[in-house]
Amino acid sequence: MEIWLPYGDVESLLTLQAENLGELYDPVPESHADELVQMLVERMRGCDRLVVCDNKPATLKVLKTWAPQFPQDAAMKVYARSPKGLEDGVAELKGRVLKLSPPPVPSAGEPTYSPELVGGRSFILATGEPDPLFGYLDARASLGLSSLGGARRAAYNARGGDAPAFLDETPAYSLLASLVERLEGTVFGTIVTKGGAPLSLLEGGPKEARAHFNPQQVNPAKGLIIGAGGRGFDDTFSHILRLSLVALRGVKRGGDVLLVGECRDGLGSDALQMQAMGRVSESALRKGFYADGMEEIGYLDSLKENYSVTLLSSLPELYASGRFRFKTANNSAEALQKVFNSTGRNAKLHVFTRACETLLA
Repeated sequence: MEIWLPYGDVESLLTLQAENLGELYDPVPESHADELVQMLVERMRGCDRLVVCDNKPATLKVLKTWAPQFPQDAAMKVYARSPKGLEDGVAELKGRVLKLSPPPVPSAGEPTYSPELVGGRSFILATGEPDPLFGYLDARASLGLSSLGGARRAAYNARGGDAPAFLDETPAYSLLASLVERLEGTVFGTIVTKGGAPLSLLEGGPKEARAHFNPQQVNPAKGLIIGAGGRGFDDTFSHILRLSLVALRGVKRGGDVLLVGECRDGLGSDALQMQAMGRVSESALRKGFYADGMEEIGYLDSLKENYSVTLLSSLPELYASGRFRFKTANNSAEALQKVFNSTGRNAKLHVFTRACETLLA
């Protein structure tokens, strides 16, 4: 059986014999971009700026559908952390996207905001996804992480524990939401996807998002294949790591996990960069050392301790096999061979093509 997993801008082909396939979770695309644009236009009434938090395919598709209605008199300004990435994805916005300034360094424990967000009325747009720390990474959390000084440290300190949580309103999420909602007149829109296509537009957070997820019942198998979701979801190893945790109930403890994702932008978080270079010691961790993404060190350690991991990516061998001690492969056939060498030729493997759309009961 041929199974295509999103891999960056393309797809990676996995070929499994029918007797080796356990459960296949492969969402069928369902696009409602036209309807979402009408909702977007209605909710944006009275806003003088649009802040786009990511360049994920669903975000770009909605904006491309909306672009013909974009005010040409410059009455509305568009901001993004990466203007070029947004303009490359939506040609109609070329030359119209401004760079969102980083927030000032916080002092005296008070949050600081990117100056463009203060005053006026903003519409915040992002594509959502499950997240182990925030429960659901929506427009509120995305804005907080990109435009609020000290947000990541504050969220990490506010966490209720180190165990991953998905589609719940976690303490870390509640903190970020309370901080960004101090920005008066801010309106939030979070795109929910199905099969990578824009399905719905939410105003609320994790609780509202949960209604769009169908919790899957699955008996753990000997092996598990996880695709993060392609471009926008597998750009860094940090992103793949966070998303992979949502599917781990589908594999037995000590079983084999094959992670599939491009990692074109490398490791991702500061914490993983430091871990990969051997710059984070156990004593430093015990003393409360912090770097952005610190929770990912625990996620990585747990993954390595509890499972045998094979990584199919473009991540350099220095990190993947050298520092993280993963098995690696140059192609999908080699990756599957390594999994079967461990699980046995007759093992059943569950496959999740898009962890970014997955929720296990």
